[in-house]
Amino acid sequence: MSLNTEFIYNTFFLVLKGVPVTMKIVGVVLLISLFLGFLFAVVRTNSNGIFSKILGVYVSFARGTPVMVQIYLIYTALPTVLAPYFKEKGIAFDVYSIKGMTYAYFIFSFGMIPVMSEMFRGALSSIDKGQLEAAKAIGLSVIQGYRRIILPQALVKTLPVLCTNITGLVKLSSLAFAVSVFEIMGIAKTEGAKYTCYVEAYLIIAVLYVALNLGIEVIFKLVEKRIKIYA
Repeated sequence: MSLNTEFIYNTFFLVLKGVPVTMKIVGVVLLISLFLGFLFAVVRTNSNGIFSKILGVYVSFARGTPVMVQIYLIYTALPTVLAPYFKEKGIAFDVYSIKGMTYAYFIFSFGMIPVMSEMFRGALSSIDKGQLEAAKAIGLSVIQGYRRIILPQALVKTLPVLCTNITGLVKLSSLAFAVSVFEIMGIAKTEGAKYTCYVEAYLIIAVLYVALNLGIEVIFKLVEKRIKIYA
């Protein structure tokens, strides 16, 4: 079987237009999951209350269910349930008008927050809690102590795992096609189906995802080297 090189050449540049969409999804989800993941990790590390237990259930559920199941429940099942409820209650909001990109942000954040939370929880447990007490003793608030002392140390400790999580998020973003978002995977699969060039389409997909993740790994290696210099 010979590959359709003309299709590969033409489609490659077309699929490149999906890279900014992919990176936008990754960027937004990363910001949300890092912030909430760290917040949830702090709560679960320092508390055994009801809220901490609820977060524990959420983390177990999100990490224990396939992403495609989460997509089905949130993107397909939830609107089906909410639409008649809103109509019955006279709520003038069309759940079917929510854009696919919004669903992508929400669904991938739903799954990534627990991953980041567990990453930070492991890092926080390895940091001496006496440092926070020392920060309080010199007049810093709890928030200032975490921001200036605890968080920088946690980020350094999590760099290798964070790199793995981000490359995983890049690959996870390929499922945005399931919520009608045309990023790398969506464009390539559509073109592959249009011209019956499935093998060529997936080769393009593979090359682009490998290139993106290699770029991320290179950036993290450079960051790690800079940190070692000042360590």
